[in-house]
Amino acid sequence: MATITTRGRDLNHVAALYDPVIETLSFGREQRFRELTLEHMAIQPDDHLLDIGCGTGTLTLLAAERLGAKGLATGIDAAPKMIAIAQGKAMRKGIPARFEHAVAESLPFADDQFTLVASSMFCHHIDLELKRRAFGEMYRVLAPGGRLVCADIDRPTTLLGWLTGWAGRWLLLQPELADNLRGLLPGLIAEAGFAAVRRVAHVHGLISVFIASKDDALPGSASIHQAGRR
Repeated sequence: MATITTRGRDLNHVAALYDPVIETLSFGREQRFRELTLEHMAIQPDDHLLDIGCGTGTLTLLAAERLGAKGLATGIDAAPKMIAIAQGKAMRKGIPARFEHAVAESLPFADDQFTLVASSMFCHHIDLELKRRAFGEMYRVLAPGGRLVCADIDRPTTLLGWLTGWAGRWLLLQPELADNLRGLLPGLIAEAGFAAVRRVAHVHGLISVFIASKDDALPGSASIHQAGRR
């Protein structure tokens, strides 16, 4: 079997510590953020969900619990240790979710396979070209009329958000963050072909939730480029 590699950042080296560290550093806000993302995913019982950059599978498993017998939740991540942890969680909890070691810029799935694609706090780990390729792949595997939900770092709207975001970019030596901090995500989503790109939530002055659709506009939505930036 060929080795799966990416030039994007993965968190394989911190996989064992990821869950407790994130929960501690977020002062308990991690769960609330997951719930906000789930709200905007608007999961239907028969959805076929793909979670891009699923990490240890927290969001994938929460989504899987909301699916019916005809639904399916699949999570992919470039870090094999993250996938192993996610698979272990699914087995212990008895949740029928599927996890695969894969990279967002070259998804191992057929065209039009999923009704819902989610990406939570993933895109700031990859550079601009990989972002373009990843959104292109998300569009390819999403069925006509399917939904995209992308929650990630965005252009800061508060002083604390600005300081946190740009300090992270420089202190963590992570230039990939700059694309997000400059507010490029909604344009990249639209560039990939998605319709009705809309920002539906913005928290902590730094993180936004975007929704979009493939081919068909979401009910009551307007393009973010028409509605204006907040």
